[in-house]
Amino acid sequence: MEILPVLFLAIPLMACAGGDLNPPGRKGRAAMGRLQSDHAVAFKPTLSISPKAVTLAPGATQSFSALINYEPDGPRYPRQPVTWTVVEAGGGEITHTGLYTAPSTPGTFHVKAQREDHPGVADTATVTVVAKAAPAAPKH
Repeated sequence: MEILPVLFLAIPLMACAGGDLNPPGRKGRAAMGRLQSDHAVAFKPTLSISPKAVTLAPGATQSFSALINYEPDGPRYPRQPVTWTVVEAGGGEITHTGLYTAPSTPGTFHVKAQREDHPGVADTATVTVVAKAAPAAPKH
């Protein structure tokens, strides 16, 4: 019979604590003494450029695209939040939409896309600009 008073004291103490048996920082509510959690995985932003490598003639153009991921419940942007740049000085030009124009001189250059919403996330593509081959002499 002495067990009953201790049991009756434990129930009001649990009610005063709000009934939440989860440790701090843990989402979910306790149900019948069992912990429940949503096991959320941390979002990892990504960015991928396509194509990854191209060979162009001087002055030729190439359209690049960037694929990004979104947070499950995050905002969806009307345009990709990406900034385009050519890494090397004199390595050509690129527009805000990813349209690259090769320089007039041959060489190897890099196009970089960087996320505006997560500036630490970027990807790079390689552009090789080759001189136009001289036309072959006609054979007689």
